[in-house]
Amino acid sequence: MRHLTKAILLAAVVLALQGCSTTVEPGQRGLRWYPLTEGLAPEILKSGSYLRAPWNQINLYNVRWRRYTETVDVLSSDNLPVTLKAVVVMRPIPEELYFLVKEIGPDFYPHAAKREVLTAVRSVVSRYPMATILEHSSEISGEVEIVVVERLKGRHIQVGSVAMGDIELAKILVGSGTRKPAKEQEMEQRQLEPMSLSREDLRARR
Repeated sequence: MRHLTKAILLAAVVLALQGCSTTVEPGQRGLRWYPLTEGLAPEILKSGSYLRAPWNQINLYNVRWRRYTETVDVLSSDNLPVTLKAVVVMRPIPEELYFLVKEIGPDFYPHAAKREVLTAVRSVVSRYPMATILEHSSEISGEVEIVVVERLKGRHIQVGSVAMGDIELAKILVGSGTRKPAKEQEMEQRQLEPMSLSREDLRARR
């Protein structure tokens, strides 16, 4: 009877330990959480299965590259409105995950990265005249990426790429081509009026 009791207890312990394991999948990292003692532990767990006590946890975090798209309204250097989409690819730096979670939180993009992306796009695009933005979109993307990387330095976030797309220029650009000749014609007409008057005066005198 005593041996049977020990066997049952051993089986219960084994089942409990199996039920208190967490698997970290590829593309994830884990951090141990000790709610009764130290809280979040700095050790970063890579892919694999890990045992834990029933009262502790292993929190899982996605460290894959992810794409974020923002629609940005900007004023060009000639003060004309431009709307474009900025596509940014970024992820947490896996080796710095503990510091990211402690300082910013796992949902890092809306809390730390989004504002920097919008600021970088507006800062760079505002240096270009509207008529040249389409032509220099690749150059603008590269400049925005440099600014975003610089602004996120020390925030434990890795930037993969930045691209500009779906660029909409102000409709005024289309109409501006017809306005200038009309103004020039009006000026020429005013310049011709004194000449026509003087010729009529000369004819009347004759």
